[in-house]
Amino acid sequence: MVVLFSGGVDSTLLLQAATEVLGPGVVALTFLGTHCPSGELVAARETAQHLRVRHLVEAFDPLSLPEFRDNTPRRCYVCKQEIYRRGWDIAASLGAEALLDGANLDDSEADRPGLQAARELGVRSPLREAGLGKAQIRELSRIWHLPGWDRPPQSCLATRFPVHTRLNAEIMGRVDRVETFLRQQGLDPVRLRVHGDLLRLELPPEHWPRLLSPEVREALSHMITDLGWRHLTLDLLGYQSGSMNAPPQERITGQD
Repeated sequence: MVVLFSGGVDSTLLLQAATEVLGPGVVALTFLGTHCPSGELVAARETAQHLRVRHLVEAFDPLSLPEFRDNTPRRCYVCKQEIYRRGWDIAASLGAEALLDGANLDDSEADRPGLQAARELGVRSPLREAGLGKAQIRELSRIWHLPGWDRPPQSCLATRFPVHTRLNAEIMGRVDRVETFLRQQGLDPVRLRVHGDLLRLELPPEHWPRLLSPEVREALSHMITDLGWRHLTLDLLGYQSGSMNAPPQERITGQD
């Protein structure tokens, strides 16, 4: 089988479980593109090496997909659809009979339209099928001493922009530079939401003292200016997963 592998806590637990069952019959597959935050590939490679699993890395440009590039409500669906198609092609070339992803029970179809693409293309989600949510996955990963069991969640860089904002590699790269700098200061999870010239920084309140220390605040201010933005705000609600999702009436998955 082929496990779609980001290096995050969900896909790491899935990869470990699959390896215990099939041993060398498991291959980890990572798709790398401009939508991936810096550091994800390093984590994936190190984890696959730790688990002694064959690891393939394939280049993937989601900006080649018009609905991703235009950041429509169908962005995630069409992106996952293309990844799953390519994943099956690679699985077939390896003689693999199954393609797995790390979706869990906490992932709802309202927020994860890629789940519909998985169902349509026959991709299995064993963690979700087993009824495992994120808290249980982290606890199992801790018990199994898996690397990254307590790593903060990451997500596609396109989630930093409002729906219908045209995306390109340069603007996503700028966001990634700022978030990478903040993670290097120990500030994680972090999301830099872009609203034109205004940036909205989501960070858990317990990290605010570090963010507002003179050395971090001044360096961040200079970076923001050098990257071409004019205003930076701190969201008083802190870190909010999925805060840029489209309103419910616009959450379109497979239908036109």
